[in-house]
Amino acid sequence: MIRSDTGDLPGGHPYVSVGNGSRSLVVMPGFGDAMFSGRYPPGTGWMLAPYFARYLDEYTVYVLSRPRGLPPGYDADDSVSTHARAFESIADSSDGVDAIGISMGGLIGLELARRNPTPIDRLVVANSACRLDDDARPIVRRFERYAHDGDWASIRSELAGAMFADCRAMGYPMLVQTMGRFVQPRPAEPADVRRSLEFILEFDGCGRLEEIDRPTLVFGGERDPFFTAARARETAAGLPHGELELVSGAKHGAFHERKLTFDSRVRSFLDRAVPPSLEA
Repeated sequence: MIRSDTGDLPGGHPYVSVGNGSRSLVVMPGFGDAMFSGRYPPGTGWMLAPYFARYLDEYTVYVLSRPRGLPPGYDADDSVSTHARAFESIADSSDGVDAIGISMGGLIGLELARRNPTPIDRLVVANSACRLDDDARPIVRRFERYAHDGDWASIRSELAGAMFADCRAMGYPMLVQTMGRFVQPRPAEPADVRRSLEFILEFDGCGRLEEIDRPTLVFGGERDPFFTAARARETAAGLPHGELELVSGAKHGAFHERKLTFDSRVRSFLDRAVPPSLEA
């Protein structure tokens, strides 16, 4: 039977895990992680099992949320400090650790791999890059104003429009602004939303990519307005062991909207052996 577990890892990270695999695949979610309680009810892992089915033959998958109650000025130092402790705990009970960082989680993943305080063997940076695109900064600033006013529905509706290239780009924002206002979860710590947005605006790892010695796949959508195709190309080109996969027509939610493509490309990347010269 597939195992499922929830709880908190060192560093204050809520998590949910699913699978029996000897290796661990740690998924670091995007900015939206700050907009719910961070508590995963028992059995959540079994609900997620179909979503991660492509990986469960080899991996135990962890969805690793960020701590609730982020400190003022939350930055790369803070993120590495707590994530390193959580990753070390996961590594202690597995035969190896790979990681997928989505959007904001990708920024954190790059910094973890650069500083190398954790035993990450391979990194996937999904719909993320070494920094936010300049043209997206006004959008994120607008999200900050919404967060200041506690207008979570406006953040979610604009984000939905930016994520999907199909009919959901119109349907989801309408649902969020109507029924969604009454049923969507609220942030456990409203300040976490603002501090996450500040983190995204301030993070810039483009000048330090050559310090990352892990095999890294940059996966994105050609129409992503936040981490654009140009920024993804810059990121992959700057990595000593970088690879790039851009999905035509896809936006900021390419990892989800084009999930068959994402899973196929990621699994192919993860199945390749780490070169002996890069083994920890």
